[in-house]
Formats: sequence, structure tokens, C-alpha cells
Amino acid sequence: MTHGKRTEWEVVIVGGLGVLFLFLYYQQPYTVSALRWLGIQGAPAAYRDWNEYIVVSSIWLLWLPILSLAFFGKGELSQYGLARGDGKQGALWALGMYLLMLPVLYYVAQRPEFRAYYPLDKRVLTDPAYAVYFSIAYGYYLFCWEFFFRGFLTFGLYRWLGWWGVGLQAAAFALLHYGKPLPEVLGSLPAAFALSWLALRVRSFLPCFWVHWAVQLTLDALLILGHGAGT
Repeated sequence: MTHGKRTEWEVVIVGGLGVLFLFLYYQQPYTVSALRWLGIQGAPAAYRDWNEYIVVSSIWLLWLPILSLAFFGKGELSQYGLARGDGKQGALWALGMYLLMLPVLYYVAQRPEFRAYYPLDKRVLTDPAYAVYFSIAYGYYLFCWEFFFRGFLTFGLYRWLGWWGVGLQAAAFALLHYGKPLPEVLGSLPAAFALSWLALRVRSFLPCFWVHWAVQLTLDALLILGHGAGT
């Protein structure tokens, strides 16, 4: 894929502000604490309000980038990976990446640090209906996440800075994993490069989303099964 030296200043500004805001936001012990300055009253401090978390995240990861491109961008959304692209090749690569992750997922599902952190909302362990709802809602969040990193940032920065731009995207991706289990934080950097390579190769971030969501669903399923076997 060739690229020109086109300055994507709206990607840098909106992307930088989004990463900074979300880094600070994600470090709050409970989502509602991050928005008290807005006067918003949320859930009790016993658990994170994931509905709010997903809404706030989607604003910064999807809607603000799309609006910035609509008003200041220099191309269609398809130029930022929101396209079918090479669907067949993308599906094959996505399947291959997912299959490679299966033994890793089985291993980490046994690790105490992962069992303590995941599932993100512990209610999915005991409430099947809520587990279905949360899986779909979190899938929407991951769609926004992949659009931002493997679409908006990857395609915009790659056109301007080449693989150095992809490196900036990968660093931001790893930064927003801070606070998760250390193996996941360390693995997020090569994962960001691999997913960006896939997005650029097939001209779409959609295969990256399918991989990311499938991995999350599989990990949660393993933890739910493990929880049921242990009760």
C-alpha cells in the first residue's frame, strides 16, 4: 500500500486528545467518579457502571473522530478503514489470528491475575441474560475501539508518517491498556502492529474488530465455564 505525505492534523489533534482523556478516564477506580465534575450521579461504588463507560468511550473513539472527518477531513470514511476492503482475505487472516490466540486464551484463563480482572463485569458469571447483553454492548465498544486505533489513527498516520505513524498508534494502544494484567499490557504492543498490518493489507479495520471481539468472547466464555465448574 503506497502513501503520500499528507498532513492529517485532525487525526493528530482528535486522536491525541482522545487518548489523553480516555487514559485519565480509564484510571478512575469507578467510572462514575470520573464524571462527578459534570454533576452526574451514577452507580454505587461497589462496581463500575459499564453502560456509562461504553457510552463515554464510544463518543471519543467513534463519534468525535467521525465528526472531525466530516467537517475537516480530506476523504471518505473508506480511506480510514471503514470499508469492506478485501473481505475474503480479511476473513482468512482474522480466522488465522484467532486460532493462534486460542492456546494463549486457554492459558491466561487459568492465571489468577486474569481471573481477578476478567470478566470485566462479574455479573456475567452468574446471570446468562446479562452475559448476552454485556457481550453485545462490549462488542459495540470494541468496534469503536478498532475504528479509532486500526482505522482513524492507523490509516491517517500511515499516510502521513508511514510505519512511524503506526508505531505512534501502537504506543497509544498500549498506553490505554495500562492497569490491565502485565502480560496483556506487554502483548498489546505487538498486537497493535499485527492488527494495523492486517487493516492496511485488506484496506479495512473490520477483520481486526472481528478478531478482537472473538478473543474477548472466548476469554469470557472460558472464565464463565471455569466459574461454573468451581461452584
